[in-house]
Amino acid sequence: MRSRVAPASSQRRRVLRGIAGGAVAAFAPLTASAAACGAEATLVTPRRGGFLGRLRPSSGETVVLTAGAAGALPAGNTHGPLAYRARRDGALFLNPTIVVNRGDRLRARVVNALDAPTTVHWHGLTVDERNDGVLPLVAPGAPYDYVFEVRNRGGLYWFHPHPHGATAGQVHDGLFGLVDVEDDETIALRDALDVGPRRGETTLVLQDRRSAGRYVRSPVADVHGFFGDAMSVNGVGCATLDVDTRIHRLRIVNACNARTFLLGLRTFEGREVPFHVIGNDGGLLAAPVQATAAFLAAAERLDVLVDLRAAAVGDTLILETRTFDPMHAEVDMPDAPSDADAHASHGTQTPADPHAAHRAAAASVDPQAAHRDHAGPGGGAAAATWPEGSPRDLVTLRVRRQVRTDRTIPTTLSAPLASIATTDAHERPLRLGFKSGHWRINDRVFVMGETPIEVTRGSTEMWLLRNYHTSMPHAMHLHGFAFEVQERETSPAQVGALAVDARGRLATDLGRKDTVLVWPGESVRVAIRFDLAFEGPQTYMFHCHNLEHEDGGMMLGVRVA
Repeated sequence: MRSRVAPASSQRRRVLRGIAGGAVAAFAPLTASAAACGAEATLVTPRRGGFLGRLRPSSGETVVLTAGAAGALPAGNTHGPLAYRARRDGALFLNPTIVVNRGDRLRARVVNALDAPTTVHWHGLTVDERNDGVLPLVAPGAPYDYVFEVRNRGGLYWFHPHPHGATAGQVHDGLFGLVDVEDDETIALRDALDVGPRRGETTLVLQDRRSAGRYVRSPVADVHGFFGDAMSVNGVGCATLDVDTRIHRLRIVNACNARTFLLGLRTFEGREVPFHVIGNDGGLLAAPVQATAAFLAAAERLDVLVDLRAAAVGDTLILETRTFDPMHAEVDMPDAPSDADAHASHGTQTPADPHAAHRAAAASVDPQAAHRDHAGPGGGAAAATWPEGSPRDLVTLRVRRQVRTDRTIPTTLSAPLASIATTDAHERPLRLGFKSGHWRINDRVFVMGETPIEVTRGSTEMWLLRNYHTSMPHAMHLHGFAFEVQERETSPAQVGALAVDARGRLATDLGRKDTVLVWPGESVRVAIRFDLAFEGPQTYMFHCHNLEHEDGGMMLGVRVA
């Protein structure tokens, strides 16, 4: 079933009416959540250094990243106590955006100024196991050099710690950064739209945080995931963004430990505004896809265009996360069904959901009631104040300047990627469930050095990711390789409503991916070509990017030889 999208002409008229209607109140207190924050903070990509500032290393240069205390932060910054600090030409960068061209050799020296071991995982980038960031651990006070060729398509990738058992705390407390890979297609798109950083293009890193302070691990958060009560966008609490009357590009990264967003745009009065999805984890799509909402799970990236050409100075738009059922059916945490039950539950018929009646009854009174019942145990009191699936304003876009432009949204974004041939693909079933106190894959928990998934170099595999009904959504991430989402089956209604083709795929499933969200009761097929550019056997990880689940063992080693 396709998304319900009006014809382009009627959409444009609707957007114009909606945006124009917001002009009267443009500079009044914008939203209840913004008013509660106090002073607004405008997101500005710094020209030199700063938080998430763009750092383009010269040929042969080594970027030195010191993982440690963030130090003094700019006024209004709500970022955590840790950061990657880098200096260049006298400027200080916090959690920099490293800008490289495809084919460049990236050199990064990580200096561990923490009191615990750490690593850096180059999320989404094709690297060998030495540079993948699982091992070796970087001891306190020690450096480690990552050196690799950037082989990926142009797109937005990111980096973060990956020390097993301690990833969640280090990421939540502030250790992450971005890698912006440029190639001919990304440069051509910027030229076609006449946009670029600080000119019609903005990167937004979303992270929910605990306003009370640093990360504190708990057994219940290990089960449900760690949810914050406060929102941080590029390190800012009350995020506003000044925009021009042009086609604006938003590049969005979900850096939360566990939270999924249902992203959408609305006017100040509440009218829905469509947008165009142009890219995701693996770079640009072949063509833009119109949408009115998109799920974004932990570690996923989303690249969208917002058409503001008909806006007027003073108009206001809100980037929000909308109400949805988070489908935390793990309330009672029953053990996963047997293998026989699992096969039966993923046949042609959708099996009964033992929690459906409870959720439906709760939703008839309050759509968040079912989740709030266990949000406290899952994420503590903070999660109960902002349960997953509850609406919240994320960024306020304020039209501040009128510009003349004749640019339009291109009908072609990149050369179509050849589909991964699956005729002779080996099918590998991977079950996601909970048993004996741990989230598991195929009933196994991670053991360092073990590689339950053995893959032949150069082969193609079809992985069938099946999530139990008595479960919760899992954002599944594969190191080292991009995959192609083939289809979604038995998807929840709220997911199926956003499908863009007959195979149940979402706009965010198109192209190439490195992370895919699998909902309770859902099966997702992904095709992977295990071409390996490195000598000798290589070991990578496949895991849930709910970081508490990953730290708790919902991860398997993948050996390619």
